[in-house]
Amino acid sequence: MQINAGAVVEHFVGQELTVYSDRHQQVSLYFWAREKRGSMAEVDYVINIGADIFPVEVKSGKEGRLKSLRMFIDEKKSRLGIRFSQDKLSYYDKILSIPLYMVEQMPRLVELIT
Repeated sequence: MQINAGAVVEHFVGQELTVYSDRHQQVSLYFWAREKRGSMAEVDYVINIGADIFPVEVKSGKEGRLKSLRMFIDEKKSRLGIRFSQDKLSYYDKILSIPLYMVEQMPRLVELIT
């Protein structure tokens, strides 16, 4: 199960984002990939809340590098990035960390911070 944990968790979050989105709009999930020589990066999802666009990174454990998420925030001048993981709810250095069981609360939490 550990081999597929990342894919399973990423799929779970994608489904939750779809289910809890505005039901009056057609929902599509997007991702971001940077294919610059010597500096590859990818973010699992890119979502919009209101008029703002936010990068979303999904981690299956409590820890994980967030290099691509930080790169997106810097390049696109995003106000914050969102990380879903098994870690506790926190906000530090423009990154909102949300536990996996709180996916549905994401829009409310982002609005509180921004």
